[in-house]
Amino acid sequence: MEISTADPRRSAPSGAPHPARDQLVAAIASSAPAVRRLFDVRPSPKERATWRSLTVHQLEALAQLQQGGLTMGELCQGLGISESAGTALSDRLVAREMVIRESDDADRRVVRLSLSKRARAMVERFQARKRQRIAEVLGVVSDEGLAALVGIHERLLAGTAATPPGLRDTTGASATR
Repeated sequence: MEISTADPRRSAPSGAPHPARDQLVAAIASSAPAVRRLFDVRPSPKERATWRSLTVHQLEALAQLQQGGLTMGELCQGLGISESAGTALSDRLVAREMVIRESDDADRRVVRLSLSKRARAMVERFQARKRQRIAEVLGVVSDEGLAALVGIHERLLAGTAATPPGLRDTTGASATR
């Protein structure tokens, strides 16, 4: 696909998006799934057995919980899932002795989730693998390119209502995952 180098932020005289921008958006939409898969961390069969057959989604939930004890609502918001999906996810993690579920002393309706000691060690290994995979994938990008990519991520996260709730900056600081 040949893409025009004209300024993509300019609009056509009618106020419609510039055709070059449409081409760029189409190119990004086309490559986004493959790029996302590049960053996936898939455990080897041996690791999967060690990690007790946890799914990537369960590992992401454990990674969220590593930040400290979260309420069920905070975990669901961070993962961008419904409360019912969060309950089912946490039920499976509690059954596997990865997560500890406790009632909040101040409000017994509130459920707090935290990692077990074993799960904390597993999450640290998973995050190390994830950082390693990201470093491998981004090895083809210059330092200047990485700085530009970080800037693009920050603008995207700060400037769109379509950002998943767990990634949205609500503190005024840079929002990264």
